[in-house]
Amino acid sequence: MLLKKETIKIIIGCLKGTLLHPQWLSDRYHLSSRKLLKNITGGITIDIGSGNSNHSKLISSSAQVFRIDYPGTNCRYDRLPDIFADACNLPLASSSVDSVLLLEVIEHIADYQATLKEAYRALKHGGHLYISAPFIYPAHDVPYDFHRYTLYGLRNELNKAGFNIIIERQHGNTLVIALQMMNLALLEWTKKTWDISTLSGVVIGVSIYPFCLINNIISLPFIHLQANKAGVFGHFLVCEKK
Repeated sequence: MLLKKETIKIIIGCLKGTLLHPQWLSDRYHLSSRKLLKNITGGITIDIGSGNSNHSKLISSSAQVFRIDYPGTNCRYDRLPDIFADACNLPLASSSVDSVLLLEVIEHIADYQATLKEAYRALKHGGHLYISAPFIYPAHDVPYDFHRYTLYGLRNELNKAGFNIIIERQHGNTLVIALQMMNLALLEWTKKTWDISTLSGVVIGVSIYPFCLINNIISLPFIHLQANKAGVFGHFLVCEKK
């Protein structure tokens, strides 16, 4: 009996964060940077564009975390947010929250400048914004994928919104990006084939998996090389409201 898509998703989900996952090379950087969320030790945190995420696991239990997502796009996810809202018009009082999460979100918002201004407005003085955004990465959640950002572009937009950047991290380097993009191309081929024929999709998926694993292993000597600004998966920044 052929595996169902739901079963495949569960299996792949169990491998997430391990060398055995086809997307391990990009995921490992995100998982490492998100450990910075442990610095949130109290107060109110809003997670804008929460999707299926549950970042409360990384944050102190003494902090209150409210997940916010947009009604028109949240239908793609299994988890419902605590608040349905537009990131460009948050139903929150000014200076009312201690931390804002914008993790892999602003590329999906057409007017991302308005979102940054809203995050600034909602934060208390001295509050922190945790933001990550992609640079070299395939289009995803289409058609709601509008932007890519260099580090310099992010700096410029965050400074214009009034934020003071206190931590910057870049994810990856040119060598690991090349290997990850090969894996993603193989996965895209598998998905397109699966949509046409489940049997063919399973055959191709089983066939390409060893190549994905080999690419992950090949990357091991390179994953700790210093990130170069020419080629990174994306960026993770922590900012403070001035």
